Amino acid sequence: MSENVAAARPQKVAPTSQTLREYETIYLLRQDLTPEQVDRIKERLRAIIDRNGGRVIRFTTWGKKKTAFPVGNKESRAIYVHVLYLGKGGLVAEVERNLRNFEEVLKFQTVKVSDAVLPETRPTEEDVVLEGDREDERPAREARGEAEGEDEEVSEAEEVEEAQDEEDSEASAEESGD
Repeated sequence: MSENVAAARPQKVAPTSQTLREYETIYLLRQDLTPEQVDRIKERLRAIIDRNGGRVIRFTTWGKKKTAFPVGNKESRAIYVHVLYLGKGGLVAEVERNLRNFEEVLKFQTVKVSDAVLPETRPTEEDVVLEGDREDERPAREARGEAEGEDEEVSEAEEVEEAQDEEDSEASAEESGD
């Protein structure tokens, strides 16, 4: 297993003309997009990266998830997409310029993963599509669980109160009997 982890991480090398920088960009898309529309945006980004001398390692679509705060037009859910790629410094500016121009993109952020990576050490991987959150199913289950949990808590609290009342009445009966 440690061999796979070592293979997944870029080797540390000194920056040269043969090395590229490794970047990752996460962007959020409107939640109402179809999988075909999401794929079309991914392919446009792939073409932009290729055209500017970069190479995509992998796209990972995380699916529809709840956002930490409202984004775009006050949307609380979005489709999250992560792209890992290699390229020179100017590539990020071009990728972000294009993301800014896509009306489907609500938000994005790019992070430099490594300063110098030998391209041959980072093979291209197959794109991954994850399911995302199942928010539609959760509220009903959570509401049902919370209601049951509240009943249990109330009944436990009532039991504790009854036990204390019995102890108090027994103690007062013993005191009055002495």
